[in-house]
Amino acid sequence: CTEVRFNSPLRLKHVPSGKFLAVDSSKSVGSTEKQFDVQDNRNEGSAEVGNGGVEEANRGVLYDVALLFDSDSSKDEGKLGSISSMLFYLMPIDLTSETLQHGAAAVRLEHRTADGQTLYFYAPHVLKPGINHTERPAPPWGSSKERGFKMCFSSEFSSLDVLRVQPLSDKDSEQLSYFISKIPLFKLYAYRWHTSALSGETVPVDLTECVVSQCMDLLHVLRKSPPPARHGGSVSENMRDAQVNGPLQFSVFHAGAAHTLLQKMCLELKLLDAVFDATVAPYNYNNLVGKGKVFQGLSHAENFKSVQMFLYVVVQCLVRDNLAIQKYVTDKYSRVWILEKPKVTPATIEDISDSDGEETEPKAKLIKKYVLCKDLIIEHGTDSLGATVTLGQLLKSSEAIIQRLVDNDLMLRFKHLVSSIGPELRFINLFNAICFIEGRPSRPSQEM
Repeated sequence: CTEVRFNSPLRLKHVPSGKFLAVDSSKSVGSTEKQFDVQDNRNEGSAEVGNGGVEEANRGVLYDVALLFDSDSSKDEGKLGSISSMLFYLMPIDLTSETLQHGAAAVRLEHRTADGQTLYFYAPHVLKPGINHTERPAPPWGSSKERGFKMCFSSEFSSLDVLRVQPLSDKDSEQLSYFISKIPLFKLYAYRWHTSALSGETVPVDLTECVVSQCMDLLHVLRKSPPPARHGGSVSENMRDAQVNGPLQFSVFHAGAAHTLLQKMCLELKLLDAVFDATVAPYNYNNLVGKGKVFQGLSHAENFKSVQMFLYVVVQCLVRDNLAIQKYVTDKYSRVWILEKPKVTPATIEDISDSDGEETEPKAKLIKKYVLCKDLIIEHGTDSLGATVTLGQLLKSSEAIIQRLVDNDLMLRFKHLVSSIGPELRFINLFNAICFIEGRPSRPSQEM
């Protein structure tokens, strides 16, 4: 690969998005003290200082960063998107070589402006309200996302802002490229459901086989000891498997211990998010077109049901026996689209009348909301396509997850499902997962 030299201009690429880091040095965004609610990570009297300590709260002025696909030669020097805004320099902490060696190295990241000023990488541990924070309130149990590292650049240097560059093996690089290559198809599948709702066109049925084929590939790679491919790897036969077997049995076909490191890689690359968003997409479609049961009245509905079951078993594989990722899923919000019809009152009748004075149907408004993924999984449980099995996968692993997910509302919703659908094994397993005695599941308690 190309040699990386210290104190030489380079660009930094964000692997999941394919975008490049850029800093806007043309305007500051204020000081740390004014801009951020900075958390002190130091214990009183301790010599240890973490990012976000009080020492950092008055560090010069800050400059914002963004991820961009490429530079724009028409932008003025220093402006976000200009060629110079995307150039950075790696500087060694201990200079033993002029180049970045194959082993791990501690470095500083700098950006240099046209007037000769040097800006330094700065990542305070701050309160992160996030986008549309009012639409995404924190979960009742609190969220690990309430605080995080805000990346920016500062006019003042601190010895705390050190990055550690880790070597990446050829195998790791191949795995990264493999997982990144899987994301666009899941995003396309979700996108086609959304555009179909708005345009009236149907989602191409050929897309279903592509998505199932990709799910089969992922299930083979993610498991430590995958069994031989069912039906010789035939996509059509595996889709038939999904159609003739219930979600619990179908999940058993694709069970098995997953690679923890690969699960983490899929989480960090946002592949898990892309898969889950694809599972939500048909329900968003239903909300937008005002249909009842998912896939109802669609041609080739069985194909779409097969995709849904495969998507859920991939989610199950990505969260299996991994408490950190399970907590991420319980904290995660997903965007849903809803058509909201305005209420008609005598005061509004005049506003919704046509030119002849006759009443017309009030126009529905398309709104988006952010809903906890666990609530969406529970909501999808009525359709017997894998949502309930996925919830059981989350619940059976840890009492900490049970405390996050189980409340009276959940119990009442599943009591209603059992009453309306019957005591299917997937519901029995779910209640079994909830019944814990001294940290261990108790089937007798559930059977009572």
